[in-house]
Amino acid sequence: MQCLKIVVSILLSLCFLSAVAQFSAVGEPASIFHKKENTYRDTVWIISGYKPLENNFKKWKFDFVLDARSTLVSGTVARLAGLRIGMEYRRVHRFGFGFYNLGDGVIVKSLEEVNPDITRATLNIRYSSIFYERVMFFNRKWELSLTAHSGRGRITGDYIIAGGIKPQGFPDRRIRAFEFSSTAFYHLTWWFSVGGGVGYRLVPDAPEEVQSIYNAPVGILRVRIKFGKLVKSIWNHDIKYTY
Repeated sequence: MQCLKIVVSILLSLCFLSAVAQFSAVGEPASIFHKKENTYRDTVWIISGYKPLENNFKKWKFDFVLDARSTLVSGTVARLAGLRIGMEYRRVHRFGFGFYNLGDGVIVKSLEEVNPDITRATLNIRYSSIFYERVMFFNRKWELSLTAHSGRGRITGDYIIAGGIKPQGFPDRRIRAFEFSSTAFYHLTWWFSVGGGVGYRLVPDAPEEVQSIYNAPVGILRVRIKFGKLVKSIWNHDIKYTY
C-alpha cells in the first residue's frame, strides 16, 4: 500500500507540473509563439519541452476509445470490457466518461479471502467513471499519457459451499472505484491507434474481507478510432498530417 501511495503521488505531481508548465508559457518570449509572418502559433507543454501544434489543429476534438483491461480477481486473470467517450482539449487534455464491467463475471474455484469452505464462486464488478487523461509526450508515431478515474458502481456474486448444490448470493454492494494508470499509444495510421499500459484499481467501499479481491493491478489494451478525422478528410486532405 505504501508503494501504491508513492506511485499515485508521482502521477499526481506530474499532472500538476504539466499544468503549471502549460500556463507558465504565457510568459515565454514572443518568438516561441509566432511564425516569421507573425501569425499566432499555439504550443503545448510535454515532457520533452514545448511542442508546436499543427496548422490544422483544433482546440476541441471528440474522443472515443475501446478500453479493454485485464485485471486480477481473487488471483484469477479476468477481462474487464470497457469504453470511453469524451473530449480532447488542446491535444493534451482529455476528459469524459468511462464504462466498465466483467460481463457474466469471473468463476473461481475457491475464495479463501471469504470462506475456506467455498468450492466455487462467481464474482463481478461494474462501474462508471469520470476520467482525466494528460498526454505527457507525443510525436507522429507515439504517445504517452497518465490517466485518473473516479467512479461508482456495484460488486455482485454468488458462491457454493462444499457439499452444497444451490448457489448463495453475496449481498450487492455499491462501491466507489478509483484507478490510476499510464498508457502508451502507437499510431498505425493517421486515424487508427493501438495502445497498452498498466495501472492500479482501488475499491475502498468493498467489505474488508473482499477488498484484496477487487483492489488489484490492471493491464490495459486500447484501440482509438478517430472518426472525426475520417469525416473531415473528405474535404480537408491535409488533416491526415496532424497527430
